Amino acid sequence: MPVQPTSDAQFEAHSLGAVPPVEQVAEGIWAVATALPYGHIPYTLSYLIRSSGAGVHLVDPGWNSDDNWVTLTNALRAMDATPNDLASVTVTHLHPDHVGLAERVRAETGAPVAVHRLEQAAMDAFASSAAIADEGQLERWGVPDDRRPELRALAAASSELRVVTADVLLDDGDRLDVADRDLRVIHTPGHTNGHICLVDTDVVLTGDHVLPTIYPGLGLGGATEGNPIADYFASLARVRGLDDREVLPGHSYRFRGLAERCDAIEAHHRRRSSEVAEAAGGASVWEIAASLTWTAGWANLHGFYVQSALAQTAMHVEYLRTLGRAGRTREASARATATDA
Repeated sequence: MPVQPTSDAQFEAHSLGAVPPVEQVAEGIWAVATALPYGHIPYTLSYLIRSSGAGVHLVDPGWNSDDNWVTLTNALRAMDATPNDLASVTVTHLHPDHVGLAERVRAETGAPVAVHRLEQAAMDAFASSAAIADEGQLERWGVPDDRRPELRALAAASSELRVVTADVLLDDGDRLDVADRDLRVIHTPGHTNGHICLVDTDVVLTGDHVLPTIYPGLGLGGATEGNPIADYFASLARVRGLDDREVLPGHSYRFRGLAERCDAIEAHHRRRSSEVAEAAGGASVWEIAASLTWTAGWANLHGFYVQSALAQTAMHVEYLRTLGRAGRTREASARATATDA
């Protein structure tokens, strides 16, 4: 199924760089656009889910600001509810544009906050170590001396990512305590290590795992045991089969055509791996990244964006090395089998 917007209001707002109005997207589900302070992505889509048995449940409360708190309370009013009706907060991943308002919601309403257990571990790690860009990493990446200060500055701000300690730690396959619904947790690592999607009968809430117009960045949640690129490809495979459902993403607009969008995003990341493979051959991560195609242009990347570009380039380098090791292992096994025969 080709990718098709399912909300004219959200599609128009996305096209204009504006913030869409509160909108009922399905029976008992409302989308609330919470504004962001930076322009290239103007809003996060939060979701309010009404339950006959236990009030209203909030998914991804959005960026922490007084204006967004007003937006949320107005949205609740539009569905004949108040903040006191909030029964739970579920967060798809640790980024401040998704989890930021969670602590205020809990303080104001008492609603418990739920995240995947790996996401909580990542937030705890960010809080305990300013490790976005340590000196050893900058050296290994080959970052020029005059570009290191802006990356060092990111480390000092890393603790800001720890904005909540969850009341409930989620695992893959868990079902949220929302009466009248069968909201199931799917662990979808890649964008961050503990990212989750939520699947209901007719819809799937994808957070930043699958977006209709943006290629999600990978490995943006701290260090992981595996490779975020390989993890992400496996996570795309986990949601492709939900193509019959409407997609409620974290940004842009809701849509149908999940499988086709998964294919397009995977193809994008595989093209990037091919670019990295062509540019490698003894080059540093910095040199490889500088040779790649970036939407804003390499010369225009600064601060977090150049750090993210470097981190993802390094991930592709390691991913290609892993594929090479796997290939050599298969060749050795084939040779051994042939010899035994």
